[in-house]
Amino acid sequence: MRFRLIRRKDATQYYENVIVSSAITLLGVRLFLQLTGYPQIASGGLHIAHVLWGGLLLLLGSLIALTYRNRPLLFLSSVLTGAGWGLFIDEVGKFISAENDYFFRPAAPIIYTSFLLLWWFALRARRHLPQRESDEIYGILDDLEEVLEASVDPDELAAMQEQLRRLSAKHTDGITDELAHALLTFVQHEEIETQEARHSPLAVWLQKVQQAVDSLFLSPRAANCVFPLLLAASALGRLADAAVHLLPLALPELAPALHRDLDVSPFTSSPNMALFVTVNAARIALAVLLVLSAYRVFRRQESGWDLARRALVLAIVVVDLLAFYFNQFSATFVVVWDVALLSWVNRVQWRRQLGLLPGEGA
Repeated sequence: MRFRLIRRKDATQYYENVIVSSAITLLGVRLFLQLTGYPQIASGGLHIAHVLWGGLLLLLGSLIALTYRNRPLLFLSSVLTGAGWGLFIDEVGKFISAENDYFFRPAAPIIYTSFLLLWWFALRARRHLPQRESDEIYGILDDLEEVLEASVDPDELAAMQEQLRRLSAKHTDGITDELAHALLTFVQHEEIETQEARHSPLAVWLQKVQQAVDSLFLSPRAANCVFPLLLAASALGRLADAAVHLLPLALPELAPALHRDLDVSPFTSSPNMALFVTVNAARIALAVLLVLSAYRVFRRQESGWDLARRALVLAIVVVDLLAFYFNQFSATFVVVWDVALLSWVNRVQWRRQLGLLPGEGA
């Protein structure tokens, strides 16, 4: 029996839901525990760790996805899965250390790596385009749920009909085109009820926010002046951070003052010292790339945006990951900053690919 992977049409959205909900859950738990002095749900010899609640949410998310096919419930399943993963991975330090140490230092890089892997899977899902007409048919079959439930709006129905017309006219394998023709006949039935597209107040508000954000961040002044300034500021911040941290290597008496932000001292062992030097060398190299990309963007060179994207991906995947060992979860702010800049780059390049923004020179 032949087996081929078939991706869900909305897989990217579900991945993003998992990433966002797991990140919010993990950071929320860490913040709550720190503010409340790390309380425990315990009685006598029992201790209910929040990893158990994470397992329960993971189970619920799985059962919902296995039982129902409604898109709102699949959306809920992805959110519960993300929240469950956040609760589970937050306690990874307890299960990889002999001392059952919640604050085990390698736990932060491991947690961060898990988010990088989720992010990578989401990018793969976004870039994976249908390879065969049958892949498109599977997506249409998912959309038929809204047709059967009379919840499809006229624009969605018209788009589905056009897609089926194109597939039925290709005459590729005698099966896909026949199925497309049969489905087209069904969705053109005059008794199919549609739901007029009425956007909720929340959807209208979100659309207005998106338009305001685009007008603010995608304007020529913002893209060619503000963005390179922020890149340069990020580079200078990393150079200053590296200089402050490396200076005590030459003047050890300055370590208590300049290494106060570190959760682990590089002087504790030779491996820690080697990793510490590597982290700061990577910061300096990254700062050079950021300055170069900022200059090119300011000069309105398209290569500047490509270089900025590569530099920010390098920052998120390598430099920030290494920093988590020494700064633990205090490094989260830098990650959020880098992700925000990368989102800005991706938004600009995506709009240019669609022809909604003018391109720039090489």
